[in-house]
Amino acid sequence: MKFLRHIVQLLPASLVFAAYTPSSPEHTCVIPALNDGRDDAPAIREAFNKCGNNGKVIFQKDTTYSIQTALQLHNLKNVQVDMLGTLEYSTDVRYWILHGSYYYFQNISIAMEFSGEDITIDGHGSGTIDGQGQVWYDLALGVGGLYGRPIPFCLRNVKNAVAKNFKILQSGKWNFVMLESQNILVDNIYLSSTSSDDQANPGNLGNTDGFDTINSDNITIQNSWANIGDDCVSFKPGSTNMHVKNLTCYNSAGIAIGSLGQYEGVRDVVENITAEDVTLIGSRNGAYIKTYVGKRTYWPPQGGGGGNGYVRNVVFKNFHIENITSSPVLIQQCTHWGGYNVPACADTPATGYFSNISWSNFTGYMNEKVGTKSISWACSPLAECEGFSFNDINVKSANGTDGTYSCSNVVGYDATCQKTE
Repeated sequence: MKFLRHIVQLLPASLVFAAYTPSSPEHTCVIPALNDGRDDAPAIREAFNKCGNNGKVIFQKDTTYSIQTALQLHNLKNVQVDMLGTLEYSTDVRYWILHGSYYYFQNISIAMEFSGEDITIDGHGSGTIDGQGQVWYDLALGVGGLYGRPIPFCLRNVKNAVAKNFKILQSGKWNFVMLESQNILVDNIYLSSTSSDDQANPGNLGNTDGFDTINSDNITIQNSWANIGDDCVSFKPGSTNMHVKNLTCYNSAGIAIGSLGQYEGVRDVVENITAEDVTLIGSRNGAYIKTYVGKRTYWPPQGGGGGNGYVRNVVFKNFHIENITSSPVLIQQCTHWGGYNVPACADTPATGYFSNISWSNFTGYMNEKVGTKSISWACSPLAECEGFSFNDINVKSANGTDGTYSCSNVVGYDATCQKTE
């Protein structure tokens, strides 16, 4: 395998990702589809067993594959995957709750995961993964942590990969997840998860995130589009050296760092993040950081808190925002269980260290629900927030007036976000 490495210069970090030219495959496997209601997963496993090393695997165009059992496509090496057809998951709720591939963080369950190195997955514009998520939206009704909701696409323990040119529709939970992986390029991905049930839609699909990164390094997500009910991108614990560029998100919860601090006594780290050239339409949040409260209330995934850690070297720039329903520039440290007997944030303040974080060149307008507050930096009194900056935040209120600013416990700023030093 011959790699062509180049450096993309970012502020504040320099990300290095691998772009590689796959060698000619030694084997090619074309996956047949039964087209009779039976499970096509065994044929998919067989194809990857035969051609998953120095080979090519082809999902045929204009063909629908019924996925009724979990796919753990592991130990891949130098493989090209031409995902030309449609992968359609079954709606067997009982099966997926019992048999998804488990990962400890928030007890997530994965329907299809790839692992290995030097992997290219290319949908060539026609490839589609259909999670048939409506059954999960109706079952969960906004309970994001409902156990067993299947994640349709995951790169897990992958080194050097490209995923491009395909769609993920109606995901049961998070759409596209990268776990414990490094050197990944994600390009031209289309995501759409919407509910036909008014109780679950819009904006309350519950954990139908677009792109999630956990314990991963050197990932670029670019030239993509999403219409989903939760975070468009979420940099979860252990996310380092990330770059998002040219992304459009509808009905999302914005570009998020976190949530962090969910697991009691655990130190979370997120650093060297750049998100730029992002459009958010009908979003609940803009570019924001969220942490759990300082004392655990109930248990993850629905509850939690009491963790610590740091976020540093983050750049949010060139955002266009329309009809946002919360402050577009936001840090909040009051994520908690939504149930009963939850103490006030002031009684259980969060901790953590946040440094060298900037927001610049934000344009657009807010929904009337927000009022006029375009910047809301609400740091906990027990956290350390320093090295924050903002520039050219031109997001107007619904009536066209300039936005107002609110800051608390941020070093170098007063309550109206005017510099004090």
